[in-house]
Amino acid sequence: MKKIVVLGGGTAGWLTALLTREFHPELDITLVESEEIGILGAGEGTVPHFVELIDFLRIPVSALVRECSATLKIGIRFTNWNGDGTSYFHDFAAKTELEEWAFDDNFRYNKLVTHLVGKGVHLDTVNFYARLADEWKVPFVLNDLNDVLLNDYRDPIAAVQHLGNFALHFDARLLAAFLGRLSRQQRRISRVEGRFSHVSTDDGGNITGIHLQGGGVVPCDFVFDCSGFARLLLGKHFGQKWIDYKQHLPLDTALPFFVPHDGRNFPPYTEATAMKYGWMWRIPVQNRYGCGYVFDSSYINEEQARQEVETLLGHPIDPPKVFKFSAGTFENTVVKNCYGVGLSQHFVEPLEATSIWTFSKNLINFLKSGAITHLTPELADYFNQRARLVIEPVPEFLYLHYLTRRSDSPFWQDFRKKTVMMDSLREKQRLWKEIPLFDADMLPLQMFTAPSWLSVGDGVHFFERPAFARLASAWDRNQLDQQAAFLTKKHQHLARACMLHGDFLSLLRQKSQLVL
Repeated sequence: MKKIVVLGGGTAGWLTALLTREFHPELDITLVESEEIGILGAGEGTVPHFVELIDFLRIPVSALVRECSATLKIGIRFTNWNGDGTSYFHDFAAKTELEEWAFDDNFRYNKLVTHLVGKGVHLDTVNFYARLADEWKVPFVLNDLNDVLLNDYRDPIAAVQHLGNFALHFDARLLAAFLGRLSRQQRRISRVEGRFSHVSTDDGGNITGIHLQGGGVVPCDFVFDCSGFARLLLGKHFGQKWIDYKQHLPLDTALPFFVPHDGRNFPPYTEATAMKYGWMWRIPVQNRYGCGYVFDSSYINEEQARQEVETLLGHPIDPPKVFKFSAGTFENTVVKNCYGVGLSQHFVEPLEATSIWTFSKNLINFLKSGAITHLTPELADYFNQRARLVIEPVPEFLYLHYLTRRSDSPFWQDFRKKTVMMDSLREKQRLWKEIPLFDADMLPLQMFTAPSWLSVGDGVHFFERPAFARLASAWDRNQLDQQAAFLTKKHQHLARACMLHGDFLSLLRQKSQLVL
């Protein structure tokens, strides 16, 4: 039986072990981690793909609500990115019957949205999720509480009317512990406690054993590097080339901290607030907000960042630690018999919560191919190329967020002068002056399709409004205005029927079958 080792725990490590077990029940899987290293657990956000992922792993959402302080996420509210106190909402698409962003089969963009952008109307006015976000509600309508509580549903979500996609927030420390228990108790995955020392290799350079400090070795035929920022295998052992994104995304330091809330109701979204030298995240889990200021340390130091946060919030904060990072990716994901996962392979700032999506999308493609048991250099080249196709569009889309009108600090004044716009984004900008959103959703591996480009691009005033207005001039604009008014009223009625975020989480806690 082939021996698979996952080096490192946390969310990436345990998800890797669980996914490997799903695709390869015949393998011997061992995860190696050290309790001494620990996990911050400040609160983490995801995208709807994560819900599909845990469903594939047969883990109910209700179990994460109960065990991991999970909350629902319907999008991200971007606050004060133009320096004027306003916000815009980047949401997850609603179901087809509520989808206001749907593309016309002939034009591939929505006439109403094109008309509104051309007029300078805020797109949140026709965005159902933005309406829900304002009221701290989620896209679920409760039909019959007794039916939900008395019947034996696997997950209470199945018993309510579901109006749209959603993702989750969770406490990363609690999630790792939960996934670890599930892996050991139900999925035949072993765990070895110990800190990494070095590896042994065969004549071809393949890793044959993971050696631990203080003695002990874990033999392996294949290893996943889930060692996080330590990058023990791809970086320190194999010395892979690092492709730096700093010329595009210069932020390099994060100051995480916690803020309490009343535990009864809280927003179903991540808030990203632009600061003078970067931005601050605020992620609600059930007993607190996990927060952090991501900034460019060439302008301010940690103490200055802390003071800026405290001035904004009006109270002191107590950051557990500060961590430095470099946005970028290793050139290769697969090296010999080693596969890099998550932070050990690449990192971009968490502005759109892409980390789990990118690594799991690549990992699933690798696992379902069966290459783990018969990897060849040709297959490794293929998976490395494919990984880059998934990862590379992310920094392009993140860069778009910074093309704002804010200019109240040297960071914002200098951003366009000191950073480099990707050629692909420059080409989009050139094309969109003539044909709005042309080719925005053509790439099959592109995570951010035209609705996302619309939300963020309009939010930061990236688009040339005359191009949209010129296109819309051929249509019946009075009819489009009436449609916008109808949608606004429709969303008001729908939101009235939807559940408050806190009430929906209470429902999940009342009726949740134990996984363990």
